[in-house]
Amino acid sequence: MSEELNFRSKEYWNHLVWGVLLGLLSAIGAFIFIYLMDLGQRIFLPNLTNWTLFSGPWWLVVLMTVAGFFVGVIHRLYSPKQIDVFGAVKNGDMDPKPVPSSLFVSLISLITGFSIGPEVPTGMLAGGLSSWISKHRKMDSEKTKINVISGISGAYAGLFSSPVVVLLMLLESYHKQSNSYYGILLIGGLAATIGFALFYALNGMSLSPLLGLLSPPAYHLRIWDLGVGILLGILAVPVALFFIILTKTFSRIVAPLNAIPIVRGTIGGLLLGLLAVIFPVIIGLGTTQMPIVTQQAAEIGVVLLIVFALAKMVALSGALNFGFIGGPIFPLLFIGTTIGSAVHLIFPQIPIGLALGCMIVAVPAAIVPIPIAMAAIGVVIIGVPFIDALPVFLAALVSFAITHGLGLGVKKENKPVKEV
Repeated sequence: MSEELNFRSKEYWNHLVWGVLLGLLSAIGAFIFIYLMDLGQRIFLPNLTNWTLFSGPWWLVVLMTVAGFFVGVIHRLYSPKQIDVFGAVKNGDMDPKPVPSSLFVSLISLITGFSIGPEVPTGMLAGGLSSWISKHRKMDSEKTKINVISGISGAYAGLFSSPVVVLLMLLESYHKQSNSYYGILLIGGLAATIGFALFYALNGMSLSPLLGLLSPPAYHLRIWDLGVGILLGILAVPVALFFIILTKTFSRIVAPLNAIPIVRGTIGGLLLGLLAVIFPVIIGLGTTQMPIVTQQAAEIGVVLLIVFALAKMVALSGALNFGFIGGPIFPLLFIGTTIGSAVHLIFPQIPIGLALGCMIVAVPAAIVPIPIAMAAIGVVIIGVPFIDALPVFLAALVSFAITHGLGLGVKKENKPVKEV
C-alpha cells in the first residue's frame, strides 16, 4: 500500500469516503438479497422441523428438480460461477460480469432448499458492485482494492451481526503487516459498522437470528477445558478431510455432465431432493435445524446425529458440484452442531456449551481460511462470555493449523498478489 495513504493525506480521506459509501451500498444490496431469500423460503419452504427419517414432503423432490432445471438453463445461457470472495479480498478485485447471473442462480438455490449459505452471494454482490463502480470511475488498483474490502465488510457485518467479526476476517486475510494497513482497517471497520447499523435498523432494531441462536446452559472455564478444546479441534480434522474427499469425488463424478449443464442441474436437483426427503433435517442453510438437533439430541441419538452430519456434507458437496451457487459456512455450522451434540452425549462430562462451541467453529475453521473470525462467529451463536470462550478459539486454531499443515485447503495462486 502506498505510503501516502495516511491519516493526514487528502488521498486517504478520499479512499475513506468511497469505502464508506460502497460499504453502505453493499449493505443495502445484501439486505435486499437476504430479504428476497427469506421471502422465497417462506413461500417455498414452510416450517420443516421434523427430523425423523423419510418424513420430508415428496413435493420437495419436484421443487428441487425444477429448480435444478432452471439453474442449468442459466448456466447454459450465461456464465454464472462460484466466485471466491476471500480470494477477491486477497487480490483486491472481482470480475463483475458473472455476478448478476451468479446471484440469480444462488437465489434460486437458497429459496428451494439446497444446503448452501448466503455468505458467498452477498460477498459476490458486494465485491462485484465495488469492482464495477471502481472500474467505471477509472480508479487505480489500490483504491479498487480498498473499495472491494469495504464493500464486502459492509455486507458481512450485517449478515454475521458483528463488525468485530469482519475486522478479524480482514486481519486474517493476506496483507503486508505495517502501520499503514491500519488505515484500511479503519475504512473497513467504518464500512462494517454502517452495514451492521443498516441491517439492525431495517430489521426493526433487532439483531441477526445468529446471535444466541443456541444459548446452551452457561459453563465456567476450567483448566482442563483448554485440553478439551485442543482435542475437539483435532477431532474436527477427519470431519474436514472427509468433506474435502467427498467434494473431490463429487467433482470427478459430475465432470462428464459439465458440458450439459441443464442435465447436470436437473439430475442434481432430483438426487438432492430425494436426499432431503430421507433426511429433512438437512434442508436449507441449517440454522433453523441447529436448535432442533441440540434440544432433541438425546432423542435423536449419537448414531443418527453423526448420520445427519454426513448427510449434510453430501448435500453441501453435491449442491456445489451440480452447479448450485452458495457458501459452505452455514451448512458447516450445522455439521459442527450435530457433532458437538454427539460429543456431549458420548462424554456428558463435557458441558454442552463447550462441546457445541468448539465443534461449531472447528469444523468450518478447518476448511475456511478465517479461524479466528469463525471462533468469533461461534461465540456469537453460543453466547458464551469471552473469557470462557478460550477453548473455542483453541479448537478453531488447532483444526486450521492441522489441515493447512497437511496441505489441505491451500489454493495455489498463479497471479502475483499486491500487498497492502
